[in-house]
Parts: sequence; C-alpha cells; structure tokens
Amino acid sequence: MRRATALLALMLAYEAAASVPLEVVGLFRDRAVVRAAGGEKLLKVGESLNGVTLLSADAAGATVRYQGETYEVALSNRVSGTFQPVQQAQLVLTADRLGQYQVRGAVNNQYTNFLVDTGASVVALNSTLANSMQVDYLAGKKGAVQTAQGTVEAWFVTLGEVAVGGLRAYNVQAAVIEGDFPRMPLLGMSFLRQVSIEESGGVLTLTQAK
Repeated sequence: MRRATALLALMLAYEAAASVPLEVVGLFRDRAVVRAAGGEKLLKVGESLNGVTLLSADAAGATVRYQGETYEVALSNRVSGTFQPVQQAQLVLTADRLGQYQVRGAVNNQYTNFLVDTGASVVALNSTLANSMQVDYLAGKKGAVQTAQGTVEAWFVTLGEVAVGGLRAYNVQAAVIEGDFPRMPLLGMSFLRQVSIEESGGVLTLTQAK
C-alpha cells in the first residue's frame, strides 16, 4: 500500500552524558533521513547513525532508540527541544487490499516482514528463514502442525526477542515449520497477547506500555 511521503525539518537535542543534536529532514515509509553528530544518512528500519537506531518510520513520524531508551519524533514544524522517552509504544497498521496487516519487524535483531495473524497461537516461521536467522530450531521440541498441504514437521522453540516498530517482547514461543511455509512469518498470539489490540475500519492499532 502506498503512503504519501512527508518532509519535515526537526532540530532536537537529547540529553545524555553529552548533548547530541539530531535533525530529521525526511520521512518515508520505513525510512528516514537523519542528521546526527555531524553525519547525515538515509536510514532504513534497523539501521543506525552515530548511536541513533531507527525503529520505525512513516508519514506521521519516527521512533528511534538511543543509549537503550526509545524516543518518538512526531511531525512538526522546525523546532528546538529535547527528546522525551515515550511512556508507551504504539504501532498503527493499515490493512492491504486483502484485508491483511503486514509489518516490518525483527527476530533477535534479524529483520523480516511479518503477517499479523490473531488466529495463530504462536509466532510461526519456516525453516529456511530460521536457518538464515541462525535460529537453532533443531534443539527445540519436535512436533507437527496442520497446513493447507497437510501435516508437516515443526519444532517449538523460544525466541529471545521479537520486535515490531517500538514494540518488543522477550522469550516468545514460536513454531519453526519444515520447508517454505509460511512464506511470510506469522506474528501470532505469543507476541500479540503482550500488547493491546484495537481494530476499526481497516486500521489495526497495537499499543504496549513501557
């Protein structure tokens, strides 16, 4: 789904051991143009510049992490100020033409796209992706799951961290399914039960208290 590109100019400073200036001069879906500590770079979600890591971005604003804290930058005219740690993280998703919600996220800091699935009891990913993410699923508990192709082997494991945008959960139960199903990892209830979920008019809002 296409989303309009929004340009902005924000000059902020965040106070830590030293004050580090940050300017966001462009916002796109899952990308932001960031100037920090004398450098400038177009960051994709998961990339960093001078200690600032982009967690999420869209036309409304960006979420970043700096020195272990999560901060939110909203659309604004050019201002000066300081970052304030967000008291809760929120992610707003728009349904695609099939009525599904897709979101960029990460498993143990390895980035991928998820399909939100409230009908899946756990996070699910295929063995090909698990291997590329170095998930040692063969050390998990072996079992079987039903798919459209019939019964297939699966391994049940615990993922150290699953993150989407500024939302994150730890020690998340997951199923790794032998083969290439599901094509896109499923963000199931082992993650979703750790956030609040609200859906209205093709918009899904996930909120997590900090």
